[in-house]
Amino acid sequence: MPLDHCQLACPSGTEETARAFYCGVLGFTEMPKPVALAGRGGCWFTGYGAELHLGVDTDFRPARKAHPAIRVPDLDRLAARIRTSGQAVAIDETEIPGRRRFHAVDPYGNRLEFVAEPVTSWPCGANHRIRRARKADVPAIVTLLRDDILGREREDVDLDGYFSSYTSIEDDPHQFLAVVTDADDRVVGTGQLTLTPTLSRGGMLRATLEAVRIAAELRGQGVGSAFVRWAAAWAKEQGAGLLQLTSDTSRTQDHAFYARLDFVASHVGMKLPLR
Repeated sequence: MPLDHCQLACPSGTEETARAFYCGVLGFTEMPKPVALAGRGGCWFTGYGAELHLGVDTDFRPARKAHPAIRVPDLDRLAARIRTSGQAVAIDETEIPGRRRFHAVDPYGNRLEFVAEPVTSWPCGANHRIRRARKADVPAIVTLLRDDILGREREDVDLDGYFSSYTSIEDDPHQFLAVVTDADDRVVGTGQLTLTPTLSRGGMLRATLEAVRIAAELRGQGVGSAFVRWAAAWAKEQGAGLLQLTSDTSRTQDHAFYARLDFVASHVGMKLPLR
């Protein structure tokens, strides 16, 4: 039986404090209360697939034990935002096997729990898996991008720009930054998929595959082929009618690799540097 919402209590006249925390820090969106209930005070919020209602209690006491547990897509990012607000929170990965979580309190002392969404992954050949990249994967992804004759020249040693871009990618529902991992969850491959709605070809949704890299020790073992085939299947599941990519003209071996996977060299790609 699914829950409709969870309610916590707050003192009278503190709605702005609630908005500052639940919207400003946690990223919830305020919901308008029904007219019949609006005069009672409090606030309703929605976010992360859940509704949380704050109701005024004239004899308010914080709920220090009973609490809602809310699944969030990026637990590390939310924890960092809460730390920025002044709370010291620590992510636990050991008390409940397979579950990453942390506890925090709202401005009234009500206990809150946040739980990482289960990681969805797909097989990539016999010994590897594909999953969505996490912020902690960024240094390993950049290492893969640098391990390349072109990447050594154009990739930066300062990771700040990469972390900033990662945040933008995670916030964009049309982006999928993927990693290939081994049995120890070590990142050994990466690639980025972008979905682009278009008006051409009858309004076809297109998918673009960029920055595919496989660790040097795994090249030629079928991992890259398995990753590209997965990318095509994923794009098709999203409704895309075409998977496209660009490749530098100097990468002749890559061109042959994609041709073996039935990509057709149908267009001439051109780029205009803007910086």
